[in-house]
Amino acid sequence: MVKKVANKYQEKIAELEEKYKRVLADYQNQERRHKEGQSQVIKMASATLIEKLLINLDSLELAQKHLQDKGLQMVIDQIFATLSQEGLTQIETDHLQFDPLLMDCTEVVSGEKDQVVETVSKGYYLYDNVLRPAKVKVGAGGNDFHPSESGDLSNSGSNFHPSESEDLSDISGEPIA
Repeated sequence: MVKKVANKYQEKIAELEEKYKRVLADYQNQERRHKEGQSQVIKMASATLIEKLLINLDSLELAQKHLQDKGLQMVIDQIFATLSQEGLTQIETDHLQFDPLLMDCTEVVSGEKDQVVETVSKGYYLYDNVLRPAKVKVGAGGNDFHPSESGDLSNSGSNFHPSESEDLSDISGEPIA
């Protein structure tokens, strides 16, 4: 009889130890996730400020492009070095395959199909997250490129008029006024 009671208590102790280990593991995982989340918030807290500074950096780079001043280039390099210390890196784009996750296509021009022909505005990562996508011009491919193929239909001679469409009803079947 005493053996039965002892075995029963041993099983209960083993069960409680197992529950304790699981709860402890859950707590440690939650604590780790919380610390990682805090770290991410701290890293990204400066994102808004850096985005605003990038507008100024773009203006300085545009001025440098026209002025070709060594002193101005030194200032640009110093600003970029400071921003790099805060986790900013430039997205590489020139002559690479167009990547819609990292780049915005501003224009389709003659050039190798789906290849970046020109970078209009630099893009940046902040700690491996895209802070600002690069704005690029992308090649259309082929030799017979026409501007109307790039999506610019302003002078394409399209004669579509909504009033001439056969079915102008909304999803409920009611005519659109």
